[in-house]
Amino acid sequence: MILVEQLHAAAPSADSVADPLVLTWEERAKTRQKLATRDGREVAIKLPTGTRLPPGTVLHVGDGFHVVVEAAVEDVWVVHSHHAHTLALVAYEIGNRHFPICIGEDSVAVLYDHTLNELWERLAVTAHPAQQPFLSEQRPTHNH
Repeated sequence: MILVEQLHAAAPSADSVADPLVLTWEERAKTRQKLATRDGREVAIKLPTGTRLPPGTVLHVGDGFHVVVEAAVEDVWVVHSHHAHTLALVAYEIGNRHFPICIGEDSVAVLYDHTLNELWERLAVTAHPAQQPFLSEQRPTHNH
């Protein structure tokens, strides 16, 4: 088993083969977990609290391979609009519910939750279910 207690600072060599560790948005925020890479290597993550694992993060460099974080495909809602006001309102309402959000050039994405159907109707926007990596910035949460 590969134990990851700190993030790897050195880049893997050019001939190193990537072995992706595919993680959901939630898993990329967990600092203690046991997982398996795409090739079946067991990985135990034991990182300091607050550590985030964005896609592309190299967790381990081994003999001829390296373990790199890859974002999993997840169920999301996507709202597209060319109107900044509409996207700002959607983002505000999603944030007010403490859901993580991904803001694009002309879209807003949020992890799928059936309870958001009511929000889309109330805001009179069209949200499309999609399957794609959810790439919201992961920042520490706060308390009210």
